[in-house]
Amino acid sequence: MCNLSALFRLVYPLLCLIVAGCASLQSPQSPASLSPVAVDGIQLRTGTKVFEVRGTNYVHTFDADLTTCPEIQFGADGNCPWNLASIVTDMEHLQGLGINTVRIFLNYYAFGGAREVDPNYDLSLPLAHLDDFIDVANQHSIYVMPVLLVKYPQDRFGPDHYETALDRHVRPVVEYLAGRDGILAWDVFNEPDLGGPIDPRCWDWDNGDFPLCFELAQERSRFVVALYDEVKRLDPERLVTVSMGFGKNYFKPDTADIHLADVVDLYAYHYYDDEPFDSGRYRAHWYYGEGFPADLHRANAELHALGLDKPILITEIGFPTGPDATRTTEELERDLQVAVNVARDDSTAGIMLWPFQPDPDELIGDLFQ
Repeated sequence: MCNLSALFRLVYPLLCLIVAGCASLQSPQSPASLSPVAVDGIQLRTGTKVFEVRGTNYVHTFDADLTTCPEIQFGADGNCPWNLASIVTDMEHLQGLGINTVRIFLNYYAFGGAREVDPNYDLSLPLAHLDDFIDVANQHSIYVMPVLLVKYPQDRFGPDHYETALDRHVRPVVEYLAGRDGILAWDVFNEPDLGGPIDPRCWDWDNGDFPLCFELAQERSRFVVALYDEVKRLDPERLVTVSMGFGKNYFKPDTADIHLADVVDLYAYHYYDDEPFDSGRYRAHWYYGEGFPADLHRANAELHALGLDKPILITEIGFPTGPDATRTTEELERDLQVAVNVARDDSTAGIMLWPFQPDPDELIGDLFQ
């Protein structure tokens, strides 16, 4: 007669090993818990430590075919398949280069806006992929800064469009991630002050020579306030900001009803010197025009001079290289180091590189080591 008790004692440890092995294969590594980022005067802090953002904008995986997949779409685009393995490799690479924050772009249509044409569009898959992305970044001690409403129609900033933008895109995303660890801040819109898609004369909404630009500034500022208020309601402990094309447009136009400097939790702005042509170029600007690094110093100094004691985060800065650019690789390395030094000397919260150079080793090198 078979002794079942003895057999069980022999088999049970083996079963435990098998089950544990299966569980380890099926379950992803649990995400690392990163401390919330908070504002402390003009600094950011995690717990008791000052937090300097050493970041980059993460637009696509490093192994992507840019002819078909120039931007991550979180599985919403069949031409750009979701590839978590590549993201794991990239985050490990970025961590090794000293990166502690990535800024990512959430397409309006991929994250809900597609319901305009397909009421049955399901954004649960992009949201799940976004959740996985943040998990992977956090496992490598990297915070994530999501940008909302990417590719949002440039002519829909009036009050009659608020609810559509909020209901189709903002609420589903923010509610899904509210209270989650590992998110640096919400960036509610990218460069609302650059109105060139509406009228080239409004490439800066502070163009006082053309009345439409002031109207555009008024309308877009009110839109940003509506976004800020709703995001803050849904995720009240999270920092919320908006990335401006020019630092000065936190307090310009002078006579605007709203100055966004009074609204956000921290300032966020972009700096591009003299190229690319279709960017907000400081050297070509009537207000700045001194070139790098003087204009970068000025942008920081003016925000500090407002006296609102808010951190400054440069969420895009970069310099093109290559056949059609003016800078060599050596000049890129020099100017990025100057930018880091300026950011530190000016008591900012840090910088986030723009990847004109798709190779992260060329872009970042030992900048943050």
